[in-house]
Amino acid sequence: MPTIALEARLTDFPAAPAGAVQQPQPFALHGRIGRVRYLAYSFGAMIALLLVAIVLGALLGAIGAGPAVAAGLMQLLVGTLMAAANLVIARRRLHDLGKAGWWGVLLLVPLLNIAVTLWLAIGKGDEGENAYGAPPAPNSRGAIALACVGPGLFLAMVLYSAVDAYKTIGERTRAANSRVF
Repeated sequence: MPTIALEARLTDFPAAPAGAVQQPQPFALHGRIGRVRYLAYSFGAMIALLLVAIVLGALLGAIGAGPAVAAGLMQLLVGTLMAAANLVIARRRLHDLGKAGWWGVLLLVPLLNIAVTLWLAIGKGDEGENAYGAPPAPNSRGAIALACVGPGLFLAMVLYSAVDAYKTIGERTRAANSRVF
């Protein structure tokens, strides 16, 4: 029986035509995504896992799991899923930056993960084709909207907390001043 040796190198395949782009798929493991899609996919994953946590909490409550057990199981499951989703999304973003996906492991290092996340969110990707493929297609309106909603909600929560803390401090100050005089 004849055998056929299949051997191919990356350089044996033709390069993408100049100006070619790839249309990123939200659930793909490979390819490149830009800054907007990174924010949109990250926020989308967070919302999806929040829904999973709600359903899981309801199920654990229905079967009679105690609050401590339910919270521990939910944290373990949802935390693991979120870490996995973040690593996949970061890998694709790192590919757009021309870096290997292994750099995403830095997201697991406390404090350093803040700097890496900021770099992924604001770092400019490679203009043309790089070792990881053609550049991503222009962003859709939906991706832009979702990318704006996530940071917008975060900013709103921070501002709400700051205003609430300011009111509390003001009330305590007024109460303390009224007792002094």
